[in-house]
Amino acid sequence: MNFAHHIPAQAQIQRHHDALVNRLTEHSSHYRDPVQTVPWESLDAEAAWLPEELLSLYGLPEYSQLSPEERIRLSQVEFVSFCELGLWLEALFIQRLGANSLQEMYRDPVSYHYQLHELREEVGHSLMFLELQRRSQRSFMTPLSQRPPLARLFARYAPEGSAAFWATILIGENVPDRVNRIIFAHKELPAAVLTITHVHMREEARHMAFARTTIQMRSQAMSRAKKLLISPVLREVFRQFLRTCFFPSEQVYAAAGLGNPRIWARRARRNPHRIDLMNQCALPSRDFLRTQGFAL
Repeated sequence: MNFAHHIPAQAQIQRHHDALVNRLTEHSSHYRDPVQTVPWESLDAEAAWLPEELLSLYGLPEYSQLSPEERIRLSQVEFVSFCELGLWLEALFIQRLGANSLQEMYRDPVSYHYQLHELREEVGHSLMFLELQRRSQRSFMTPLSQRPPLARLFARYAPEGSAAFWATILIGENVPDRVNRIIFAHKELPAAVLTITHVHMREEARHMAFARTTIQMRSQAMSRAKKLLISPVLREVFRQFLRTCFFPSEQVYAAAGLGNPRIWARRARRNPHRIDLMNQCALPSRDFLRTQGFAL
């Protein structure tokens, strides 16, 4: 006799969630400080730090007119800028988990245990990105005021245990992960770049697995009407995040030494190659959230 059919669907989802979270916790226990694993001496100031296809201006006629030195400098600045985005995202998560740790500790001890591991890993990423910033001699390029305001508010104030909150976390993890996969495929990049990317990919894979299972569990408790009601907000959060992820601020082009930063930023926003890359990287998150009933 198959007793699984007699277990309520929600209870089965909870059991699957707890089993997965326990496995993630076990894998996260073998922690090593990422700052100590990066071969920082390989950060060659005369080498590209991103593949050309990931540069925001790649594919434009104006890009082909840039000198090799300008392209290399742009690749270095855009890689640091990409890691700066990671710093912003991780600061949001660290702030939110810290603010709700007492409630989460009692509400869901299994998840809380794993989230402490995740918190440690996010702090490690932040220290790694700050070390990159220090060694590249770049200060923060994108002001906080230019980060997506709705994404910041939603991540801060949406109910912590809700599917909608974890949907925003998944978007912030999954979209950059698609970029990381492209970076890591280019083995000719400096070893430090590849190590930073690999550490981030490996640990974010666990973070995304936790976000997905939490969304699946929490979305079961949401009515269809509530999902439709929250969907326009999620769509706008998604749109704002994609904009900040794929279209650098004017300050990034200024740091790369390109004249008329405003014009370069405008060109990037209209770049068909960049828009296509953005859509490709957004697709997995969008498809998953649609399977959970969110109209994206």
